[in-house]
Amino acid sequence: MLKEFRVSVKIQASQENVWQRLVHWESQGEWMALTKVSATEKDSLDSGVGTRVVAFTGIGKLGIRDSMVVTQWQPPEFCSVLHDGRIIKGIGEFRLVKIGAEKTRFDWYEEIEAPKWILLLIKGGILLSVRYSLMKFARSFA
Repeated sequence: MLKEFRVSVKIQASQENVWQRLVHWESQGEWMALTKVSATEKDSLDSGVGTRVVAFTGIGKLGIRDSMVVTQWQPPEFCSVLHDGRIIKGIGEFRLVKIGAEKTRFDWYEEIEAPKWILLLIKGGILLSVRYSLMKFARSFA
């Protein structure tokens, strides 16, 4: 079963500053709800196509492991990942649109293919938690 999710938020910061913080994979856990992230590249500015990213979303040991690899890398505007885990498959995209010298729109998109029961479990909370997380990320620039 396939499900698409889209969320956008405006951030009071330059596109370059937003990009640098967004793709610092390990720090995503500071703003992404209930998530810890690790990557094969420690210097996020050098990460790009082929970087492997692993996110665990949940509480304690109860949660979902999401394995992905970066497939497109166009700093400071666009990053696409392929979700290639056992349970979660699909694509994820970050797009940053410059809407002023110090203002950026962050568009988040996911196309997830997972068993119907997984999508039923996450459907209700995913948009709320992602919207909350992106708003928290935007507030961190204030």
